Amino acid sequence: MRTLSLLSGLCLCLTALGTQVSAQEESTRDFATYQPEVRPTRLARIDAPEIDGILDDVAWTKAAVITEFYEVEPDIGPPDEETVVYLAYDSQNLYIAIRAYDKNPDSILTSILERDGEVWRDDMLRFYIDPFNTGNSGFAFGINALGARLDRLLQQGRSPNVAWDTIWDVASNIDDEGWTSEIAIPFRSISFNPNAESWNIMITREISHKSEEVRWAAIDPGILPWEFRRPGKMVGIRDVDQGMGLDIEVQGKITASRDWDRPRDDDLSFDPSGSLYYKFTPGLTGLLTYNADFSDTPLDTRQINTGRFSLFRAETRDFFLQDASVFEFAGETFAESPNGQPFFSRRIGIVNGSAVDLKYGGKLSGRYAGFDVGVLTARMGEAEGIDAQTLSVARATRNLTPSNRLGFIATNGDPTGRTDNSVFGIDYMYTNRNLLGGFFQADAFYQRSITSNEDDDSFGVRIDAPNDKWNWTVRARQIGEDFRPALGFVNRAGIRDYVAQWRRRFRPQDSMFLWYQFGTDNQYITDLDGSLQTRENSASFEFQNRATDEFKFKIFENLEVVNAPFNLPDGIVVPVGEYQSYGAWGRLQSSFFRAWGLNAEVEYKDFYGGENFKYDITAMARPSPYWNIRAQYSEEDISVPNGDVTIRIASVNGVVNFTPDLSMSIQAQYDNISEAFSLFNRLRWEIRPQTELFVAFGHGAIISSDDFPHDFQSVQSQLVLRLGNRFQF
Repeated sequence: MRTLSLLSGLCLCLTALGTQVSAQEESTRDFATYQPEVRPTRLARIDAPEIDGILDDVAWTKAAVITEFYEVEPDIGPPDEETVVYLAYDSQNLYIAIRAYDKNPDSILTSILERDGEVWRDDMLRFYIDPFNTGNSGFAFGINALGARLDRLLQQGRSPNVAWDTIWDVASNIDDEGWTSEIAIPFRSISFNPNAESWNIMITREISHKSEEVRWAAIDPGILPWEFRRPGKMVGIRDVDQGMGLDIEVQGKITASRDWDRPRDDDLSFDPSGSLYYKFTPGLTGLLTYNADFSDTPLDTRQINTGRFSLFRAETRDFFLQDASVFEFAGETFAESPNGQPFFSRRIGIVNGSAVDLKYGGKLSGRYAGFDVGVLTARMGEAEGIDAQTLSVARATRNLTPSNRLGFIATNGDPTGRTDNSVFGIDYMYTNRNLLGGFFQADAFYQRSITSNEDDDSFGVRIDAPNDKWNWTVRARQIGEDFRPALGFVNRAGIRDYVAQWRRRFRPQDSMFLWYQFGTDNQYITDLDGSLQTRENSASFEFQNRATDEFKFKIFENLEVVNAPFNLPDGIVVPVGEYQSYGAWGRLQSSFFRAWGLNAEVEYKDFYGGENFKYDITAMARPSPYWNIRAQYSEEDISVPNGDVTIRIASVNGVVNFTPDLSMSIQAQYDNISEAFSLFNRLRWEIRPQTELFVAFGHGAIISSDDFPHDFQSVQSQLVLRLGNRFQF
């Protein structure tokens, strides 16, 4: 017994000593240079874990273990809750497991059950990989304690793209110690170089019910969770089976539609579609698609244009989202202001606001011989007044050094068929992860459009220091009068655009504030002769409390020089003139983690010789994981010398979740200017990771706001039934 006591005492001393050494090591971490590394354990196929959410498989006793996590929100330091992540792989899959300890498991947030839902509102794990070590893009996998999945494409300078889907498997479980989850990602589902020595990875746990965020790497609250600015490394992935590199996706769609004009026109059709994916190399994927189907694309958010220049709408179609980050041009340059970008995929298949069939298309994207490459060509069908068109884009970038990146882009074709159009561009990016004590990025570009007999160019530079304490940006851009990228986006040509922004963020200790910040935004736009056309200066104050409710207030002054009259809604004319205005804007956004939430915006400003008052209210409710409802209403009152108009937009978005693999979504929208009502219901059932059943019902109508509900004129109804399967070889 005495010997046993001595041994026990010795063990306790050694444990205490080890803990002390570990604590000392952690306390001396230089997070500006800290880059952890993990080597997953290679498993035999017979030892592969069963993906059931319970960590009782022998695989996890052999797996590499990560326990060193740090809190980054609300404060940097040791986490309140312990997190353990296990990593292993075999010839077929990468396996990840998490044991998320929680002292109060009854408080774990579990409000999302939907595939590709807002999983980040719940207690969840993010596992993000950048297999080519670009530092710019990658694949995102998120799961919550219910096993709801979220897969996204990561693109530098842009929010993650949620419309991308791939094949992977997840299961989660809540118990008395917290929650656990198991993940299997087939190597066939992602592109990577099997000879790479390492992959960039980010592992983040969101403890949403406590408004806390803990990470394995990138221990800096100024780094967004989806950025690879200071990632960890995963090493040693070798000798895996990516199969033949051939995927075949087949779909069959039955469509029943009715046009309600008299006489009514009913139609029933069957449309097959298919896509073939082939990996010419482990990192380079080719894609051929026939009769691409976009019936599952959600409704665009309803917008009414009250300005002089056309609106920008983000891409949501799957075919164009596959490896979309490869085609991004000039780094951060067009992230906030898309005017002048050379390639905008919505130009393909949407002409003058109407859909045009994509008969067939091909894409080659990935990494080859040190280059990130993307080539896309699409053959469009005929439309009213438009012949069939072939549209193409090619993009290539290469890292000259870890900090220097050079790229090239070319486009050809005009979706309208009115011109022969080509664009050629070159861009350069410089990054430094520790310049002046923080992250620094500079982007420069030059591009030229050749349109029939009209050639012109566009060029610019942008410098960013997007850090937590100090965040500043300067930008200068010129867009030629005749710069016309037919496959790009230009809504204001013949200008020089100058921007300067800065933010100073404070993180007080023992305060009601998680952070607060002050900042200014300044923009000056001139014509090519240097005459001022637009000026806007603003000052803002913003804060977030410990519960992550957020408030922002901004005051601004604006000058607009209108050189040609334009119309507001209802045909109200704004004449030529110089218009000075002042205004204020405020926003209150409740925490994303609340089951009930409210976002409210209000703005008042002078407006083209009159005034403009606008408010926008969004109410959100997630009473259980099975229900998610969002209702939004906005109203904008415009009063100018030539008339008055009130714009009202209402929408409802709802999701009913039956299981993580079966859900139904509902979208309804209406505005009083077009008087158009749209309803779109979608039921999605992922029968297994490779097989999906999709049912959709859409209805469009015109509703006179003066005589509702008596004047309800149906325009079109459509019912779609689609079954698809993806075969991997």
